[in-house]
Amino acid sequence: MLGPLLRGLLRLVVVLLLVVVVAVGGLLTMVTARALPQTSGSLALAGLHHEASIFRDANGIAQIVADDPHDLFMAQGYLHASERFWQMEVYRRAGAGTLSELFGTTTLKQDEYIRTLGLTQAAERDLENMSPTGLSALQAYADGVNAWLAAHHGNLGLPFVMVGLKAGLGGGLGGYDPKPWTTVDSATFAKLQALVLGGNLDSEVFRQAADARLGDRALTDQLFPAYPAGSPIEVPTGAAGAGGAGASGTSIPAATVGGAVATGGSAAVDAATAAGWLELGRVAQSVLATTGLDRAGAFGPDRGIGSNDWVVGPTKSASGHALLANDPHLGLEMPSVWIMNGLHCRTPDSNCPYDVVGVSFPSVPAVILGHNESIAWGATNVGPDVQDLFEEKVDPNDPTHYLFKGQSVPFEVRHEVFKVAGAADVAIDVRSTGHGPVISDTSDRLKAIGGVYALRWAATTEPDHILEAFLDLDRATDWNGFRAALAKYGAPSQNFVYADVAGHIGLQVPGLIPIRQDRADLGDRPVPGWTGTHEWTGYVKYDDLPRLYDPPSGIIATANAAAVDAKFPYFLGREWDPGYRVARITELLTAAAAKGGVTRDAMSAIQMDTFVARAPLVIDRIADIIPTTDDGRTLLARVRSWKGRCDVDSLGCAAYMTLESHVLRGLFDPRLGLDIARDYVGSTESWQAMIALLDQRASPWWNDPATPAAESESSVVTAAVDGAGADLRATLGDPSQWTWGREHTITFEEGTLGGSGLPVITWYFNAGPFPVAGAAGAIDNTYYHFSAAYPDPADPTYEPGGLRQAFDVTNGPSYRLDIDMGDLDSGRIVITTGQSGNPFDRHYGDMIPAWLNGTQVPLPFSPGAAQKATVSTLNLTPSP
Repeated sequence: MLGPLLRGLLRLVVVLLLVVVVAVGGLLTMVTARALPQTSGSLALAGLHHEASIFRDANGIAQIVADDPHDLFMAQGYLHASERFWQMEVYRRAGAGTLSELFGTTTLKQDEYIRTLGLTQAAERDLENMSPTGLSALQAYADGVNAWLAAHHGNLGLPFVMVGLKAGLGGGLGGYDPKPWTTVDSATFAKLQALVLGGNLDSEVFRQAADARLGDRALTDQLFPAYPAGSPIEVPTGAAGAGGAGASGTSIPAATVGGAVATGGSAAVDAATAAGWLELGRVAQSVLATTGLDRAGAFGPDRGIGSNDWVVGPTKSASGHALLANDPHLGLEMPSVWIMNGLHCRTPDSNCPYDVVGVSFPSVPAVILGHNESIAWGATNVGPDVQDLFEEKVDPNDPTHYLFKGQSVPFEVRHEVFKVAGAADVAIDVRSTGHGPVISDTSDRLKAIGGVYALRWAATTEPDHILEAFLDLDRATDWNGFRAALAKYGAPSQNFVYADVAGHIGLQVPGLIPIRQDRADLGDRPVPGWTGTHEWTGYVKYDDLPRLYDPPSGIIATANAAAVDAKFPYFLGREWDPGYRVARITELLTAAAAKGGVTRDAMSAIQMDTFVARAPLVIDRIADIIPTTDDGRTLLARVRSWKGRCDVDSLGCAAYMTLESHVLRGLFDPRLGLDIARDYVGSTESWQAMIALLDQRASPWWNDPATPAAESESSVVTAAVDGAGADLRATLGDPSQWTWGREHTITFEEGTLGGSGLPVITWYFNAGPFPVAGAAGAIDNTYYHFSAAYPDPADPTYEPGGLRQAFDVTNGPSYRLDIDMGDLDSGRIVITTGQSGNPFDRHYGDMIPAWLNGTQVPLPFSPGAAQKATVSTLNLTPSP
């Protein structure tokens, strides 16, 4: 029995704890509430020309109405800041290389890498070459952001309070004082997006590491199989409706779609150099993980950055009008990378030509993807090779110079100083050659051994008018206007599909894609920079880039497959998706067309298709495997009877995916080593290599050189079957519980504070885990990366996760849109989380159930539909 004194003490402790909980809860509520956006009433904004209004519907979708472009973009800047300013602050600091001012030494290497790339300098050059119209839009947007900042000085949300206190930036409970938003901040965000989607540096780094480990380039090249014969080509040479250099079908073959070829690269690197490149590659990827733009957590040939889009012509649609669908696959962060809004001139005319709705990026003006009164557009990543590493030779007589074509040339040097929270300032000198910045200087290991490698990247080499391209898309009225807008587009190259109210459909690939002097250079490894024989001689002309317009099939679909075939006269790239998704999309659209025509609802269902088309190719090749354990037999029986769909309740999908992961690891871990395999296993390339090697039972890949036994294909796969069964048993328990949804989940995580691991903070910022359907390689491409199940070379304290961590979804459909151009109010849309970036706001995560279930909400467009849907109105008035 407790004595009276002890009972009294316990009661006191409980009371004190309750007081603390109430106080903390009250503080959180107060700080959160003041950061919530005002959605109704009136606000005065200095600099606004006329009254503008922001109408919100029940889902938080915002429609902005104003009298001129200046007021539209100023109101959009205010809207974005009110909903997402912490996200915008992280984006701009990531792009500018100033994260360490907030987060200390943990992000210093990220900042050094980004500043070495020179995203800000490239953004400034873009602004110098921008038209007055574009500059005006960016400035008006910045003015709107800053109007919100001025109104919320000392009343910012919890992230600004927490980071301000931790980093010593002041502000107290009011939050630290962010710098005003600038046009450079918006232009730099465009460069950050190009970094997410725009090149193959990861693959070049990975190949070097694999070369060093395997000692044989031919073995490395087997990790990157050729594009599968018979897989779809987006714009086949000579196809009806095709445009560009491959339209005639008479071009001379000058490149390959994929596979192992000689590249003219520099000599193979040693293990120390390879380790340095691995270090640099992981720093580069960590920048994107911090922002949430790519949550894969590893670098390598495939990070799950893809997309689906398609358009259907009137002859194949049930309504007799053109249809469009799009779901871009990006990092699935909290909040969503997208925010939904419309931009509407009160009276659209030549002075104010905007009447458009869709999704935009918090950080830049315009609608990025969506539709206006005449056309609609969507995008998927092309994946062109627009990055090359050049190995440079330092002049042995003068280390401040490098050699080029027999001449000694001085390095350009830029001095950078980093403010670091909780530590002294750090200064570095960024060296550049004629090929670009020396990115190897950001790796301590590479610097120690004297390696000098410069990166040439189209996005930072040439001025880019990408932001103007989107402004022009917003007001384009037909195919010619659409193409004229994309002629300004630089990076990252995308497959833009098109549909219009007149019934036309099309596809255009834009972007700065280099032409290499040496046609043997296929961008897979560094090339010598000192010879002058591997230079870029220009870029593929816009009119030569592939396009399609009203093909007889009545269907255009893209899903990161090969954009062109081997007859195309320019090398665009060769690291394509193997084509399973686009083949499946085309198959389902064709079937729907034959059954009365494709409908908007049918397109929505196709976006949620969970069939994994590669699985039958694997299952057929392991037909003779005989497991040795009961769990292995249960697992293999489920795999063999499985219909290929990955719904949350699927037993067969969980069995197959677990088995596939074990086969991949058994096949590639022994020879690559865990430090390299972690960045390869689970990629599309690893699937294709596995399928090829299952037909090569005598391949040395099946044998582990570290063991005395001679492993075979049969022994490795049998061990994988038994191991997968044991893994599922240990993780999920009884076989009746081995469902895909228990293994395959998603947590929407805020990329900075949400990753702290502190329960209260993660509860505040994050949402999940939730069981989720789909799988890597399905149309519903919910992607994961197995690096979570490997040791982390950069963090010796990290303990590898199990099945749940390996299949935790990182990337996937960031939004879904479907529209029938015969009824512009028929559009349906969903983003991953919700409109708001403010925890406790009802729109912070209200779209998660719809996104998980494959349902969508209306996307009002016409004035009547928007007015009918409006639940709150905020009027912005000019300040007196």
